[in-house]
This record gives sequence, structure tokens and C-alpha cells, in this order.
Amino acid sequence: MATPLLNTTRALATADLLNGYGLVAGARADLMPNGPERESMRACARRAHWLAQKLQNGEDLPLWQFVHYARQIDNEMTYAGARQLAPHAEKWIDTFSR
Repeated sequence: MATPLLNTTRALATADLLNGYGLVAGARADLMPNGPERESMRACARRAHWLAQKLQNGEDLPLWQFVHYARQIDNEMTYAGARQLAPHAEKWIDTFSR
């Protein structure tokens, strides 16, 4: 019985990290001028919140799929220009999978 609780705790901790990232990315996007960099930042914020919501709702998310989405967020952030956030996918994957 301990394993599901640990997995739930890890998923919720990862969801908190993703929500924080999404909030920062969304706030930065609001301060940016219109253009592709802003849209990239907004897309990262939306995807981070979407992934966090999946984890918070307890949806069954295999590790390979989580890794794909996490790295996709980091890849999209590279198009956000000078205000891009540092890569966080490895930290999220580590928290989710340990």
C-alpha cells in the first residue's frame, strides 16, 4: 500500500513544480511584446499547467509520456528569446520518477 501513496506524493510534488513554472512563464509572457517569442512562452505556460493538472487529477501517466511532455516544454522554451526560462525537464523527471 505504501507504493501508491509515494507515487501520489511524487506526482503532486511534480505538479507543484510545474504550476510554479507555468505561473512564471505566463507572467513573463504577459510582459513581452506580441510576437513568436511571446507565443512560445505562453505555450510553455499552458502546457506546464496542463501537465500539472493531469498529475493533480491522478491520471495514469507512464514515465515515457511524462518525459516526452517535460522535454517538449523545454524545447518550446528555446524559442522564447532572451527572456526564456532555464531548462527544468530533468528536475521534473527526477522528482516524478524517484
